[in-house]
Amino acid sequence: MFNLLSYFKAGYPLLHITTHEESRAELMIRQAAIEAKKKIFVWSTTDGLRSADKPQPDLSTADAAKALTKAKEGPPGAIYVFRDLHAFYKNPLIMRHLRDIATSFKQVAKHLVVVSPSADIPSDLQHDIVMLEFELPTAADISIIFDELVNNNKESLKKNGIEIEEDEKDMIIQAAMGLTNEEAESAFAMAIIDKLNGKKEKKIVELVMSEKAKAVRKSGILQYFDTAANIGDIGGLEVLKSWLKKRTRAFTKAARDFKLPYPKGILLMGLPGCGKSLSAKATANILGVPLIRFDIGRVFGGLVGASESNMRLAIQTIEAVGQCVVHIDELEKALAGSDGHGGDGGVTRRILGNFLEWTQEHTCPAFIVATMNSRIGVPPELLRRGRWDQLFFIGPPSLAEREAIFKIHIYKRGRDWRDLSNFNINELAKATDKFSGAEIEAAVIDGMYNAFDDGKDLRNEHILQAIRLINPLARSSSEELEAMVQWSKENAINASECEDENSGRKLDV
Repeated sequence: MFNLLSYFKAGYPLLHITTHEESRAELMIRQAAIEAKKKIFVWSTTDGLRSADKPQPDLSTADAAKALTKAKEGPPGAIYVFRDLHAFYKNPLIMRHLRDIATSFKQVAKHLVVVSPSADIPSDLQHDIVMLEFELPTAADISIIFDELVNNNKESLKKNGIEIEEDEKDMIIQAAMGLTNEEAESAFAMAIIDKLNGKKEKKIVELVMSEKAKAVRKSGILQYFDTAANIGDIGGLEVLKSWLKKRTRAFTKAARDFKLPYPKGILLMGLPGCGKSLSAKATANILGVPLIRFDIGRVFGGLVGASESNMRLAIQTIEAVGQCVVHIDELEKALAGSDGHGGDGGVTRRILGNFLEWTQEHTCPAFIVATMNSRIGVPPELLRRGRWDQLFFIGPPSLAEREAIFKIHIYKRGRDWRDLSNFNINELAKATDKFSGAEIEAAVIDGMYNAFDDGKDLRNEHILQAIRLINPLARSSSEELEAMVQWSKENAINASECEDENSGRKLDV
């Protein structure tokens, strides 16, 4: 977090704090003002310009231009906090006032601080105003909020036999990371209410996670959710699974003591339906951390500057959450047009730049699993090692892998009462050459419909009947698959165990 007092002491006249936490930002401004022995005035369109010590509004200065004029005439050494002034930046009069203030306030040790959720600054002001990113609360900040709430309700908690051990508290604090102060307090409050109202079988950390999922989802860019997918749901891909297993303790204290850096992430490339997204979901359970889905396509907003602001907020939230798996699906589609020919004024290119910088430089314990269905239109810098711990190629499954996938899907839909020995799994696997995992799953489901229609239990003939009606994507997209296979031989690791020394997955394309 930046040191606001240093900016005041250094005489910066114009500051812009980007945050949705207006109250928390203003509290920090007040604390810095007290240390600097400066008086504070606060402006908003609803209350006008008033002293921070006087709650009475001054509606005569509700107009932004009038408020800025009064600020210019105000006492030396004062701090003026303007809420949401960004909404008036297109007004030439406001722009002129601000440029005047950038010069005149330096002479009298005055400061104007804009507090706004938007980071959109006109080019006319970019050399006059200092942009400050307001970070989300730290674990220490969240801990204070939790302690205050528990202390205020300790009698009710004690009466209901609810005790919170120190280890559980640490887990609760970690669960709330990535939320604002108000969101964290609301999540804690709701969790305690739920606990007091009968949900005693659930841990407070689980209830906080549930509330956190709702809060993170509000942006529409990030989705925070639990996943039931695990390593047993993946047929084949033994090289990838082995690689991930070696990192199961990557986020532990033992790893930090060993001086291991946090793993950055992996890029999974291959045709749709071959298990990339399933692998991303299972990775969260393998590593023992929650899953966040990052939809980069939703970053792009209609307003100027909104896309960059959305990207910053998403990255800030992920970094505040800390230990998690970040799933980015179909990355090549989200960044289509990053070559500068997208007709969006270079927005996609700037978003790509932000993303590349983050994948290269981020040191937080967020493990990125990105998937791609194609290399077409993908800038080469996105595929460079250093941004990713490893690049994996996932092609259509081999014969042995298809057998494993059939067993998974037949068992999943039959459990204890459907005996796998009643099926000729090898026959099914041989009949599905070039099928993806998703296409095999579809064949099993269609076969179940065939069996249900016959009034019989599922058997090979029902699935084979379904298989004959499916044209696998690996055949219809053979040229694209061949191009990916050739590229992956030199640039990526095959996610499957090679069937012989030279072949990788056996692909007849």
